[in-house]
Amino acid sequence: MEVVAYASGLILRVADVDRFVSGWNDFGKQQFLDLGATSARISQSVFAGEDAGNIGLVSEWNSIDTAMEHPAAVRSNPEVAEMMKSAGVETLRRSLLVIQATRGSLEGKYGSLLVGTGDPASPQQTEENAEAFWGQMQEGANGIQWHQGVAAGAMTGAYLTMTLSDSLDQLMAASQKMFAQPEIQQLMASQNFQLTGRNLFKVLG
Repeated sequence: MEVVAYASGLILRVADVDRFVSGWNDFGKQQFLDLGATSARISQSVFAGEDAGNIGLVSEWNSIDTAMEHPAAVRSNPEVAEMMKSAGVETLRRSLLVIQATRGSLEGKYGSLLVGTGDPASPQQTEENAEAFWGQMQEGANGIQWHQGVAAGAMTGAYLTMTLSDSLDQLMAASQKMFAQPEIQQLMASQNFQLTGRNLFKVLG
């Protein structure tokens, strides 16, 4: 049976960000890994419309069942519960995404999250798309991961592209250059891809 990887996206409003980041680095991230996540990171939206200032927590899982049990396990941990209370953490929404492709290293100081709509793509087409986009973006990015919303409210079915970089100037320059390429424009048009949103964020841990 082929292993399908998923990403859980949690959006939080946090009153005391410094307290939250400290708790995350001290024990919060490790708890995610101990409960079955294969990776976990937090970031803060900076330029994101109504989401500006919110905290994003993205964790990767090899099983939806494991991801489903995780929130209850977190809430039952007294140390985590106390940290969330003292930091003034409020959950705004939680989404499940399927990871379609990854290129490069998902490390960096900053990131961009693109949201768009388009026609369904086969696994082969998704891989071809990833190669085409990564070929254009790697000069300004450390890594890219492509997702599709599985259970994500209004974004269910939407496509999300997360790009990590150590410089948003370099990332945006590469992005503008890529979108100006005729072959990329043709690829996007052939799949009816429409960009609907972008979130620029800072990685916190």
